[in-house]
Amino acid sequence: MVKQLEASSAIRAIVAEIAEGIAAEKLSPFDAMLEFCKLCEALRSGDLMFDWHKSYLDFPEICNVCTPPAKKQ
Repeated sequence: MVKQLEASSAIRAIVAEIAEGIAAEKLSPFDAMLEFCKLCEALRSGDLMFDWHKSYLDFPEICNVCTPPAKKQ
């Protein structure tokens, strides 16, 4: 899972932006929270998190916490 996340250039770019902003003290706590929200949205927009959750967590037969990503055709 970590290798898959590291392979995503979009995820790496967002993480780098957050890390740089925190290290340089350019992000207020509120701005940092917004950046983490951006990261969360990026993680949830792809198959990675959905597949990982389904693999490692015990879900009920019908789960509506999030919607699965659209299947690629």
